[in-house]
Amino acid sequence: MNFLACLSITTGLVVSSSLPATSIFPLLNRSYDKTYTLDKTELTTSNPGISAALPPVYFCGESVPLHEEQVARRLIRALVSNAVQHQVLYQIRQRAANFFPVIEPILARHNVPTDFKYLPLVESALRGYAVSPSGAAGYWQFMPATARELGLRVGAGHDERRDLIKSTEAACRYLTYLYNRLGSWTLAAAAYNNGLGALLGNIRRQQQRDYYYLRLNAETGKYLYRILAFKELLSNYRSYEGIIPDRVMASLSRPLSSDKDAGADEMLIPEVFVEEAVELAVRTGNRESATGGVSSEIPLPNAADVFRGGIKAKLAESAGLQRGQVWVFHLTRDGMTDGRQVEAGDILYATVEDIDPKTDKVYLRADRLYSTSNKQTYNLALAAVDASTGRIGIRVPDVEQVKAGWILTWKAL
Repeated sequence: MNFLACLSITTGLVVSSSLPATSIFPLLNRSYDKTYTLDKTELTTSNPGISAALPPVYFCGESVPLHEEQVARRLIRALVSNAVQHQVLYQIRQRAANFFPVIEPILARHNVPTDFKYLPLVESALRGYAVSPSGAAGYWQFMPATARELGLRVGAGHDERRDLIKSTEAACRYLTYLYNRLGSWTLAAAAYNNGLGALLGNIRRQQQRDYYYLRLNAETGKYLYRILAFKELLSNYRSYEGIIPDRVMASLSRPLSSDKDAGADEMLIPEVFVEEAVELAVRTGNRESATGGVSSEIPLPNAADVFRGGIKAKLAESAGLQRGQVWVFHLTRDGMTDGRQVEAGDILYATVEDIDPKTDKVYLRADRLYSTSNKQTYNLALAAVDASTGRIGIRVPDVEQVKAGWILTWKAL
């Protein structure tokens, strides 16, 4: 169910002078096993230095046993990992400021602890159009079947996993179900990631109901620590001076933008016109497809114009190789298109207008572009073209090509 992998750990750790370097660095440098477990037999000795460096931490009212060396070490590793790219962390803070006021009342209405508002930060970085390789999507990263079981509509033209309010309501129903089965919010969080059946299997085999002592797969073993890391960084970061770098501390104390929509541009603003684009694609289809009676090989006036007047955009997210699906592209450089200046980073929302199995071509059309600099949406008509010929339609002999990083050329129609 997880989409957003934790940021990789890099150099840049700063250790407070009050805490000897040897009390933290050896802990972080120890290698991990393929399974995460805390063996009580290994806890005959403790490390008072590392425990003293950390404040008390709680998850849903349950105390995190930071007096245990390995628990403290894993939390520090998660804190450092989440804090490495401070610019990304600032964007996540901005999104949280915009969306937590929506999420919190829903959690309260369902009697789900407020700490679960940090879970979608781990799952999707609070990006509604996040899609995992396994097909999980939306803020809470539900698989299609799970979403439908929870009452969400999932279809080619409408996907309620991308609706913040409806998907949060569904997440609350699911978390409440998990809590009722497991009796612990900590275990409910683990089951959200690993699945109830898999977690119950581990509990039965190991005769252990404490998350911190269970032997779990690496992802689930890290999962709660990643949630805790976001909670601490966003609500209690000053307690970790000397553990996270000074530049990250500066980023965490940096005032957020006063613009209500700042940081939300990839989640809520485009969703209205994305739905319109999907409906239009499903209703009208592709008028230039070979199956529509008009040759798909009609060239643009001059193929060389592609390189002079076209723009390049890199695929960020694809919802699937199906007609009506919306793909998200980010422009790779500044340029001009349809008489308008565009900039690298602007967001292009393209609809899969048609797929021609005879030629293995996919036809992508974009009607609007969202400017990240001035936060406005512009109407324009663009089509993805074959850069070698200037013709509309992109040949996709291998579906594996359709993944993040795929760069296409776009031309105004």
